[in-house]
Amino acid sequence: MNNKKIIATIATVVPILFTADISAQSSDQPLYAPYEGWPPCAVMEAAGETMPDGQVVTGVICRSNPFIPDSDNDGVPDDTDQCPGTPEGVEVDTVGCPLDNDNDGVPDYLDQCPDTPVGVAVNSEGCPLDSDGDGVPDYLDQCPDTPPGVAVNSEGCPLDSDGDGVTDDVDQCPDTPAGVEVDEVGCPEPVVLEGGVHFAFDSAKLTPEARDILDETADSLRTHPDLEVTIEGHTDSVGNADYNKRLSQLRAEAAMNYLVSQGVDQSRLEAVGYGEAQPIASNKTKEGRAQNRRVELHTHD
Repeated sequence: MNNKKIIATIATVVPILFTADISAQSSDQPLYAPYEGWPPCAVMEAAGETMPDGQVVTGVICRSNPFIPDSDNDGVPDDTDQCPGTPEGVEVDTVGCPLDNDNDGVPDYLDQCPDTPVGVAVNSEGCPLDSDGDGVPDYLDQCPDTPPGVAVNSEGCPLDSDGDGVTDDVDQCPDTPAGVEVDEVGCPEPVVLEGGVHFAFDSAKLTPEARDILDETADSLRTHPDLEVTIEGHTDSVGNADYNKRLSQLRAEAAMNYLVSQGVDQSRLEAVGYGEAQPIASNKTKEGRAQNRRVELHTHD
């Protein structure tokens, strides 16, 4: 009676399969445990009164399918789970690994940029790399070495607000009018006149052609207010050297006064007469002497 009670109790706990065999069960048959820590199968023997001839009946209770644990509780058993440490609640594929829909190597539950194009290098958060930190990812950045803090356009290149070819981070004259030629720091190139303003013989009066040239010079100097100008007056070699020195000074002052009349601050201008001391052509010909009767403008910071 006690054995019958034992059989009944075990059958209640593991009721999946019952096998009875008149002959003894083989001890090396495949057996399955219902959960970790249980013996593979429950084997019971009943007393002889259950059979007319008194033969012992052996009963074996096992699970019909093997019990395989799912340690990370992701729905994929451990024997096929290729990512056994998946965090709770993370959606996985058929082999138990977290989904990575954009195939960038960062699983969706960690990916802050889930739609990264195929083949784009990403950081640990699944976002495209931005090596220069300008906000434009490397795969779109046409200027990948932008200095830190420089404002860029949608292509990752430094802004050039006035379109003068000098980027804003370098441009010291950011509002240059369109079409004006600039130097390496984005400021208008000043007009330097060398031999551009000429005078009639023994005269310090500006010709109409000289006024036109000085008008252009005044425009340039007004847009480049940090420059100072030395106005140099020159003569040919005809006449007394002292007289020519005074005449060259009058020519330089005539050009300076005209620039002032066109809005250039006189404090930026200096008039110097050199007389006949610095010819640029031969004084032996009419043409050469005409070239030597001149005013030159030289700028300096």
